Amino acid sequence: MASKDPNESQLRVPAGCRPTTRDRDQREITESIEEYTEGIYRLQQELSVVGTGDVSRYMTVSPASATAMLKKLAELRLVEHTPYHGVRLTADGTRLSLSLLRRHRLVECLLVNFLELPWDDVHELACKLEHYLSEEVADRIERALGYPTTCPHGNPVDASVEDLTRPLADCVAGEVVIISRITDERTEFLGYLLEIGLVPQTEARIESKSPFGDVITLRLPGLDSLIAVGREVSSSIRVVSPIRYSNPLSVVAGSVNNQSVEFVTTPAVTA
Repeated sequence: MASKDPNESQLRVPAGCRPTTRDRDQREITESIEEYTEGIYRLQQELSVVGTGDVSRYMTVSPASATAMLKKLAELRLVEHTPYHGVRLTADGTRLSLSLLRRHRLVECLLVNFLELPWDDVHELACKLEHYLSEEVADRIERALGYPTTCPHGNPVDASVEDLTRPLADCVAGEVVIISRITDERTEFLGYLLEIGLVPQTEARIESKSPFGDVITLRLPGLDSLIAVGREVSSSIRVVSPIRYSNPLSVVAGSVNNQSVEFVTTPAVTA
């Protein structure tokens, strides 16, 4: 029997379907540009001035790498970067960021509400998938899900809407608040919040606050014991005063203190 040509075992893929080195490099550059742009947008929501150091820490890269990318973003007119005076997104950079955030949060809704993936374990996957969705596909996902207003963590699908929330860290003892959204979407962080019951639409009463605000003690409905959280947690939880929520679109099941609970993931807030 004649020996089989090794080439015969290779996949027969038309040349036009094969990604070239240039295509792969361009894709990687595009994703990096998008990640940086979206990251700068998120930083702008928290900081009055975004510096190179802030960008490098957020992106977990060296200051030199962040500086090189900021220069590229400036060349693409996505940011305005003045050395020693910070970086700001341009109108084009802002539009790109809003589009990425919309796709990201719609993907999270799809993963949690339709595919029933864990509430606390979809952020990183959505970070990857958001770069591969066109606006048309995002529109179809949005329509199929019934036009959700927030992602499962409470963050608005349309990030340009006015933010009426405030950090839990800014609240005072005696206040009653409703958890609106979670800004830190790390898996371990969300898992911790789910475990102690600090999820969107949960009402909480602030029982006490340490003199310098480092520790806030909360009372949640249905729980006998109080919950104490530090500044890292309270700074990443955004709340609103008790107001009426309407049109809940979906419910996600979870576990709080080993008890089965349900909470609405896509509330629309009305004044």
